[in-house]
Amino acid sequence: MSSAAAKMTIGQILLVVCCVFYLIWWSLSYRPNETVNRAGGLNGLLLLVTAVAGLAGVVMSLQGVIAVPEGTPAKLNGTYLAVGGVIAYVLLLILTNVIFHRQTTTELLLIVGWMVLELTVISSLNADGKLSDARFWIMIVVLAAAFLISMILYVLYYRMEPMKAFYAAMVPLITEGVSMVVLLVLTWA
Repeated sequence: MSSAAAKMTIGQILLVVCCVFYLIWWSLSYRPNETVNRAGGLNGLLLLVTAVAGLAGVVMSLQGVIAVPEGTPAKLNGTYLAVGGVIAYVLLLILTNVIFHRQTTTELLLIVGWMVLELTVISSLNADGKLSDARFWIMIVVLAAAFLISMILYVLYYRMEPMKAFYAAMVPLITEGVSMVVLLVLTWA
């Protein structure tokens, strides 16, 4: 296993851990008709673990991306992905706000940022020889499906009854977590 692939793998595992703890935190902190301290006690600890695992996962994933030997051809250009991510965020912000009248929340940034990161990771794993071309394209489909589900539920969230919205908000965490597990399986199987 290359150093780059190992770092990206650790990063993806940490991001899955982040999703799991975020799900637990959400289920305790945002249950409709219940008032809780979202940042105190157990909830605060869960939020801290979520944030630390998420940040560490992003850092490790990017360290792996950077560790891929220079000159290795990648399917997707990192600079174009970063610029495309900024453009996509701005366009989705306008679309969801102006067309769908959805108030903007941090989740939009997380959804777009996660997608850009994952595209960068799969391109780097492919360039590093750990993710075959066929598996790269499978991951494109998996990531696109997770992104689409996340965006649909992001738009619909405030239009749902509170209990349905509570559960619907968990789905993107599940689909994104599962997609990273699929990536880990495809990378190491």
